[in-house]
Amino acid sequence: MNKRPTIEEVYNRPECFDAVWSESIEYYGVTKQSVTCMEECAELIEAYDDRKRDGLTDATRSHMVEEMADVLICLWLLERMYDVRDRDSRTRHPSPVGACVALIKAVSKILRYGTEEERLDGLADAMGDVRRWLIRLEKENGITNEELDGMIEYKTNRQARRMHGTSERKDPHHG
Repeated sequence: MNKRPTIEEVYNRPECFDAVWSESIEYYGVTKQSVTCMEECAELIEAYDDRKRDGLTDATRSHMVEEMADVLICLWLLERMYDVRDRDSRTRHPSPVGACVALIKAVSKILRYGTEEERLDGLADAMGDVRRWLIRLEKENGITNEELDGMIEYKTNRQARRMHGTSERKDPHHG
């Protein structure tokens, strides 16, 4: 049986994490993964709205952790799919909602019109802004790196099982 690495092992040997998500890009394709990234940003907006409406409860915090982990994975996917690492980002939205909406629009434009430099720069800007908001949300909600790492590890392992046709186990964070 193949033992999956812990998130700490993944960070020490990023090829483990990279392998699963690179295979995911190949398995599902750039278009499907791009659409998934837009959906995950929308789900983070929903989690943020739930948090604002209901306050910081165990449920809203758990939802924030899950959606933040999804968006962190998506940022990694977008960097690789569109090769937008190390570009300057200048965009600053006043809320995480605006940052996520900008990212959704940037991905949508690329899917509709192609990968010209201006659109790739727009994607990099939006990604940088979302990344800054994730850091702020983490601090404002008392979310630890360990919580995010654990969720990312869970989602990475789940993705590997999905692509290899093995059965899923229940999410330990959501019963």
